[in-house]
Amino acid sequence: MILKKIQVDGQDIHVQLSKEDARKAYLNQEPLVFTDEAEKAEFMASFESHKDEPKHEEPKSRNKLHKLVQMLPFMDEETIHELVQKILADEQGLLGIDIAVMLPFLEEEDIKALFKKAMQGGHPKLNPMVIAPFVDEDDLSFVVDEYIAGNLSESQLDALYPFLNEDDLKRLFKHIINEA
Repeated sequence: MILKKIQVDGQDIHVQLSKEDARKAYLNQEPLVFTDEAEKAEFMASFESHKDEPKHEEPKSRNKLHKLVQMLPFMDEETIHELVQKILADEQGLLGIDIAVMLPFLEEEDIKALFKKAMQGGHPKLNPMVIAPFVDEDDLSFVVDEYIAGNLSESQLDALYPFLNEDDLKRLFKHIINEA
């Protein structure tokens, strides 16, 4: 069996490949896993008999999003802000970008905007729990305001307790006590 590692929802999994798909992956220099040494030897021998040489091209996984993430440490604040604005606008080509990798490079205002959008459920890759550690405590007050106003479920709020400041926790406590 020939396997190839892929990422699904941030987790690595191995999928079985047909011989033709394995051949294409090998020619694109993608790493393969063989469960049988004899099959690996047979596979490698097939390239010798056909005189195929692996292409020295970039693997397909190095797409636009991957390149953008690699450039982040070298981008200026204005360029990163522009990227965040495109993500917030749900620009089609950026829907799959890994926000968690971006967070250490973002300005406080951009993190706050991403967090608010994540709390609204407005982007497939925005997870409030991933963003919350980067959000300033004072900027999390709106979460308590939204909960008190009835716009936020208890389950959405529960995971954010460690990130709330003392005043917001007190407000929340008073609200819960008065609600009962």
